[in-house]
Amino acid sequence: MATPIVCLCNCASQTVSLDWSPGPNMGSHPSVLALCHCDACRRTTGSLCTSYVPLKRGTQSLPKLNGLVEYVESTVVSRWFCEICGAHVFLQLKGDDERGETFMVARGTITDIEFQTESITHLSLANTIDGSVFGATVGAAGVLQSGMKRDACFTGSTCTNPAESSIPPPSPTKTLTAGCQCGGVKFFISPPDHTSHLASSPWCDVLVPYHTSTSPSAAAANPNDVKWWVCANGTKYLAGLCAYNSCRLASGFPIQSWAFVSRSNIFKSSDGSSLLTYNDFGTLKQYKSSPGVYREFCGVCGATIFWHCDERPGVVDVSVGLLRAKTGVRAEDWLHWELGRISFEECARDRGMVKCLKEGFCGVGPG
Repeated sequence: MATPIVCLCNCASQTVSLDWSPGPNMGSHPSVLALCHCDACRRTTGSLCTSYVPLKRGTQSLPKLNGLVEYVESTVVSRWFCEICGAHVFLQLKGDDERGETFMVARGTITDIEFQTESITHLSLANTIDGSVFGATVGAAGVLQSGMKRDACFTGSTCTNPAESSIPPPSPTKTLTAGCQCGGVKFFISPPDHTSHLASSPWCDVLVPYHTSTSPSAAAANPNDVKWWVCANGTKYLAGLCAYNSCRLASGFPIQSWAFVSRSNIFKSSDGSSLLTYNDFGTLKQYKSSPGVYREFCGVCGATIFWHCDERPGVVDVSVGLLRAKTGVRAEDWLHWELGRISFEECARDRGMVKCLKEGFCGVGPG
């Protein structure tokens, strides 16, 4: 059966034939959401985790690649993303003469609401060091029910990060290094300071639900000018997960992770001499997703980098999957995680995923 897929700008719109047959590193049923946490998946997408579904093989099932950019991750793996909005769309496993070629589609691009998650399995969670924010949802080690190997990516092998050398080592000063897989976008975050409190912003949805009021803009207005992005007595930045449809379609994956960082604390250089600008910044590309709303991604590997808007220019959403904290992907020395709510969970296409994730969070304390 043909299944429609789409990205945020609609350029990748097409129908594909999904293959739910059991197999190594492939989901066996639409109700099972497999999430990969390997370094390559995080840094190529900016997300904390990725999810793919294989396509049926055959010439009639080949995806349309027009308007997509190929990022060659290795001799046997390519990732395809939209050149306009940056959404990851396909994972290509080139295989060999015996195994042939396989395409997989990014699960967040699937628009059919019938695909509702009932259970979640995790791949390559050891790469996260700290178990990510999903640690409590992981069962016993070993082979998963669908034949997946827990220590392998959707590519079938344990992923390494070949671009690691392109990211500078941590600065001797206290800054947090961040960057995408190809190294085309790299930046540094400093701890909250007095400048962090100069910005103003409406409440974010992870703290004040936007759609639970008859007047959403009034609910989120923040008339007392609370500096909600600065947490833990001024030592950490707020972080959370987002299930908003536009974030799903812009990344290609069901769940996005954001750290809310004051722009005055984001730098192009480790010594803090060059503040963040969105123009002429490495391989950064910008997509204006709606009036006054901007999304940046890497034009080479497709990683989601930033979200920001004219309404709150002083606070930037930063993709957590890009952060290189020594303590693990939760970056608990830097981030305070709000896991009591998933941003825009009421709008999520996959309500089952939201339910499963929130049940798992019960055993994960905020940083």
